Amino acid sequence: MKIQYSFLLSVLFIYSLCIQNILQAQTDTSKINPLLKFELDDLYAQTKEDLLNIQVSLASKKLESLFDAPLSVSVATHEDIKKAGCTSIMEALRLVPGVIVLEQSNGNFDIHIRGGNNVQKNSLFSVSANTTTLVMIDNRPIYNYYLGGTFWESIPIDLNDVDRIELVRGTAASLYGPNAVSGVINIITKKVTELGLHTFINAQQGSNNTFINNASIGYRFNRKLSFVASANHQSRDRTILEYYNYPKNQYVPLAQTTQPILLGNAYPNPERAMLKQGANLFLQYQPNEKTSFQLSTGWQDSQVQKAYSENFTTPLTTANSNTRYADVKINASGFLGQVSLQNGIQEEGLGSLGQQWIFQSIDAVAEYELNFKNLSIKPGINYRTVYYDDSPFVNVALKTGQFNGRRDINTFAGYTRADYMLLDDKLRLGAALRVDMFNYPNQPYLSYQATANYKLNTQNQFRLVYGRAYRSANIIFTYADRYLNNFNGAGADLELFGNRNLQLLRTDMLELGWRGKINDNWLLDTEFFYTDTRNYADFIYGNVYVRNGTQIQPFSTMNIPLTTQQLGATISVNYVENDFQIKPFLTYQQTTLKNSSPYNNTENALINPNAQQNNINSNLGKKENHQGVPAFFGGIFINYKYKQFNFNLNPYFFSEYTFFSFQNPNYADGRGISTIPTKLMLNAKISYSPIRSFSLYLNVRNGLDSNTKEFYNTDLIGRRVFGGLHFEF
Repeated sequence: MKIQYSFLLSVLFIYSLCIQNILQAQTDTSKINPLLKFELDDLYAQTKEDLLNIQVSLASKKLESLFDAPLSVSVATHEDIKKAGCTSIMEALRLVPGVIVLEQSNGNFDIHIRGGNNVQKNSLFSVSANTTTLVMIDNRPIYNYYLGGTFWESIPIDLNDVDRIELVRGTAASLYGPNAVSGVINIITKKVTELGLHTFINAQQGSNNTFINNASIGYRFNRKLSFVASANHQSRDRTILEYYNYPKNQYVPLAQTTQPILLGNAYPNPERAMLKQGANLFLQYQPNEKTSFQLSTGWQDSQVQKAYSENFTTPLTTANSNTRYADVKINASGFLGQVSLQNGIQEEGLGSLGQQWIFQSIDAVAEYELNFKNLSIKPGINYRTVYYDDSPFVNVALKTGQFNGRRDINTFAGYTRADYMLLDDKLRLGAALRVDMFNYPNQPYLSYQATANYKLNTQNQFRLVYGRAYRSANIIFTYADRYLNNFNGAGADLELFGNRNLQLLRTDMLELGWRGKINDNWLLDTEFFYTDTRNYADFIYGNVYVRNGTQIQPFSTMNIPLTTQQLGATISVNYVENDFQIKPFLTYQQTTLKNSSPYNNTENALINPNAQQNNINSNLGKKENHQGVPAFFGGIFINYKYKQFNFNLNPYFFSEYTFFSFQNPNYADGRGISTIPTKLMLNAKISYSPIRSFSLYLNVRNGLDSNTKEFYNTDLIGRRVFGGLHFEF
């Protein structure tokens, strides 16, 4: 296996730094103990109280213990991620209950909270992707408004930057705005808390020419001022070199696909799964206990192969992204102000005309907390404006782009959240309301949430949550505008256009939960949830019409009659005893589809010769169990430390599910349908720390070599082995 220069330089740097410190310690006895004397508690220095009483801020916008949080919330800390050997932020979500994490190619994932994937049968990959989870970095939204969701590879930070990942399952749009429909993920970055210089380096390499390098340096000048600067780099090859080809219904080399000339332009690096790098700067100034200023800025550049854009030949496509961001946050005596900006160039289907654009998003928040005896109220306002522009890359006059020009999504919102304590602080009532006004559709949307938490005693807490949340409009569904000549080879032209009057996707949720501290070692968390989701939308072939003597087949965005009801439960346990910790978690969900039709056309569309019978209304009133999402998924986090060694097992699994792709209607033999088998991935990491600031480790992903696909006909993901080092000083 080849050694990358950056990895070798990291080893040499750490080696020289350790030697320097040891030599200095030989002449300064005050440094001998911290550098050379190994103490058991120095390795992952967390007490039982730290592990069982984690602090969170996402559930109610204020810091509180996880046990007291009013919503279903979980946390993956920096120490959890480091012990488990996760190779990316996306993979770290496999440590959190209630999340389905499916790998498409080495390091690229499809991620859903509680399910909800592929409910619209025979849709594009971009439509079946998760568009209902709001992902944030330090409360800065990184939502993709092209068609919704998160382009995970475009996140500028990496593992070294993460202090913890907090996740709320369930509707939370009243707290954080539209798109927090199935949940919220907030990635919270590290801050320097102790005076002086602090350095963090993590470097590992292994199977499939995978190189993952993170480095950060921080300095706290005094109690008021500190900074952290970081850089990250990932390079990963695919686990296989072949592509699944729809017409041939098998995996073949790229040159043997049915469109090798087209695909040669679309895949400049067929062997590459991911190449990404980023750099970040975080500044923090705190003049007093009640006031703080934070500034963060950064850049990222990435190229990955993932399943998102359709090219009608193979599921994986190449995506490029180059973006920058800046974020300013002010806290002052109950007032919070935050303004963030992100812009750049993205191309989600290399080689496909109309898949490249310039974009910019601005998000501004201002809120103020009012505290009374037993009541706190936090009103606020929020303004978001986003534009996407594909005109520099297409022929606008001929409508060769997807939306042919600059298009905007604007949102203005007012909101408030209230907490009221009564019965000697045993009962906590919460309510949140938010009204969003979009430019399209031009009408107000009300999201809300009501919570009741009852603490029976110090060991038992019950919670009840009811909420409603909306997904925002997006560029393609709203502004699509494209024209294709002779679409069906028989003289008809295809006209693609959006809809500015769509009803926005809506989810209503009811949730019941219980947290219990069985004793000083056990923490148990259970939740039962029911959701009802409607106002789905998709591109639908409409009724054919004639214009200037030419038949036109419209392909437009429409709301469809589909509704879904989901019933499920999640249970998680956290047990700590001396140097041993185990955290199993399991989710079961069952989703019922109502009015679900496999046909994306109306009664008089050309695309379906039996359109009068086979159309979006052909299954009105019928119900069926949804097979497109695993019914069971979960994992276990097991950690044991012995002297200078730390042993970690973190298996993750999901049950069998069936994916119905956009290609299904094109073939009568079922090749557009793929059943993904049950998969168990046994992940393990063993680390050795000769001194407290330095460790070497062996990291195994999918140790049982379950060499199967996890997503619709994408790469086969088997065993991967990595070696690495970690340094903190």
